[in-house]
Amino acid sequence: MAESQTKYTLISADGHLNEPRDVWTSRVAKKDKDRVPRVDRLPDGDGWVFPGYDTTLPFSWGATAGRHPEDMGQWCTYDDINPGSYDPVARVKEMQEDGVDAELIFGSNNPRTFVAGHEDADLHHEMIRAYNDFMSEFCSTAPDRLGGTALLPNRGVEGCLKEIERLSRMPGFVAFLMQRYPSGEPSITSEDDAVWEAIEASGKPLTIHVGLVEGKMGQGRRTVATNLPGTGHFYDAPKRMLQFIFAGVLDRFPKLRIPFIEVDCGWIPYFESQCDDNFLRHRKASLRDSKLTRLPSEYMQEFFPASFITDPFAVDNRARIGVHRMLWSSDYPHITTDWPLSWKTINATFADVPPNEKHAILCGNSLRLFKFDQVGSA
Repeated sequence: MAESQTKYTLISADGHLNEPRDVWTSRVAKKDKDRVPRVDRLPDGDGWVFPGYDTTLPFSWGATAGRHPEDMGQWCTYDDINPGSYDPVARVKEMQEDGVDAELIFGSNNPRTFVAGHEDADLHHEMIRAYNDFMSEFCSTAPDRLGGTALLPNRGVEGCLKEIERLSRMPGFVAFLMQRYPSGEPSITSEDDAVWEAIEASGKPLTIHVGLVEGKMGQGRRTVATNLPGTGHFYDAPKRMLQFIFAGVLDRFPKLRIPFIEVDCGWIPYFESQCDDNFLRHRKASLRDSKLTRLPSEYMQEFFPASFITDPFAVDNRARIGVHRMLWSSDYPHITTDWPLSWKTINATFADVPPNEKHAILCGNSLRLFKFDQVGSA
């Protein structure tokens, strides 16, 4: 495996695409082209069309980077947005403008939710293969800078394992992305162990972006705050942490790592403290049969890194959170990004942080997890 020649000082643990309008229509079977997401040009702008549902969804808030505030609105066209949203060569140039050396890449949220919740299992698998093929092609253009997240299917363990095996032969991926549990159930099942085993063996982390999707096709939603977007991205993470801990997954698969992406970090010490207190109070009563070998907080510290975009409270309280698990991200090209001035915000936020801790949060932790410096084909 070739070694990367890139010197890393800033790695974003969360960047996004606005997929080309034909990602699915050009990659699925001809008979399915009218059943998959596509982008249509409407009077107000470009929007995602999801067959079977009347609403066409704009993507403007996911493509605001570089646009003047007065030009930001719910609708825009592909002509209005930075080409780095959909072109990998342009993406690397735009990262360089921002001083970002590498980036973990996720797709756009609404199409991914549609794919994850589609009730037709065969089409679900076909759309996931199309998405992963595109992600591999995009990120393998510059694999030491662009780290793809491979979307896992969720219509049964057998299909998920088959896709993981296929992905093992494809370049460009540094992590897996889970939208729902592999079995398709709302909670972890014993059957899911085969997937955790395969992911652990791969050496790649299993990411959860904001939260898992619940509900059927067109009804799938993550638990978020709707009145003020972005303020409740941590709502789902505590539930998932406890599910993994109490299902014994982390005891059976001790090398598994599960970064929670775009959930912020400032809330973590409070939640860990409450979990430990309640566990100690209940373990001789309602939890007397628990087989946990450690306190909940000890599992959380080891297994669950978390990324933030702008979280000064977390940076100030990094000792309580754990410097080793904090991951900076730009969220490019979404409305929360500071591109191309990320370093201005970083320097203000990290003014009093020792250099070794600053490097760990901005670069070292992500490099250890996602291994951008270990470049090569699959």
